[in-house]
Amino acid sequence: MKSREERARSLLVRALAAAMLGVVAVALVDCSVVIPREGWSLRWGPMVPHRSFPGDCSVCHLPEGWDVLRGDFEFDHGRETGHVLEGAHAGAACLRCHNDRGPVAMYVERGCGGCHVDPHRGNLGSACTDCHEQTLWEPIGLISEHARTRFPLVASHAVAACESCHPRSTLGEFRGTPVDCHLCHQRDAARAFPNHAVNGWVRDCERCHTPASWETPGFDHGVFPLAGGHAGVVCTSCHVGGRVTPPPSPDCFACHQNDYTAAPNHVANGFSTNCLDCHDTFAWQNAGN
Repeated sequence: MKSREERARSLLVRALAAAMLGVVAVALVDCSVVIPREGWSLRWGPMVPHRSFPGDCSVCHLPEGWDVLRGDFEFDHGRETGHVLEGAHAGAACLRCHNDRGPVAMYVERGCGGCHVDPHRGNLGSACTDCHEQTLWEPIGLISEHARTRFPLVASHAVAACESCHPRSTLGEFRGTPVDCHLCHQRDAARAFPNHAVNGWVRDCERCHTPASWETPGFDHGVFPLAGGHAGVVCTSCHVGGRVTPPPSPDCFACHQNDYTAAPNHVANGFSTNCLDCHDTFAWQNAGN
């Protein structure tokens, strides 16, 4: 009769032999039998059904990384499925379309809305390609479309973000937007300098501004044209406090009295206070002599 140690040793040998046979059997069996053809991705959820795929997993996958496709893996989507992938769709992960939501063909029949949730809530129709293309999701062709409205987009307005004038544009709501400049540019007028409110400049922005630039080139200065040295002078130099009203007097001395007093010998020699007798607006150095 075998001792207890001998019986234990015999059982251990049998267990090891059985384990070795199991390893050999697994090595000889097709990997598709051992590894289920469907799995779970922490990122995408249920994986693409593989029931109709080849049994040799190495056709597509790498042994060391089940979620990594072979570098030389190729799949002609247009030839195999009849649906050519273009633009951004060509680089999209397979699981973006092939997952547990249902048959892909059903979503393709619905067009863009089959995969892309409509942020415009149907207000702009169902044809996404009217404004979008497959390369970039940014809208295209909106300048020409906007030209058919009562407010064509020109100059700076053509590069402005839609939501800057249409706060609810992402929902497809564009109606009710004012076309009068002052209704959109109230904040600009409030922080403008000189003070627009103080001067009563609350409407008709186009009198001084253009869509091309917020600056005011060609401003009509009325009876006192800004020429020569006056052209580059800050407005508040003459219009104290930002209130643009006519200066006390249109003559030079009214503004240049300090210059007259500070100049050598002007007071002592009794020089004329009509600055134009010796100076002009282009050069302060005795232009009249």
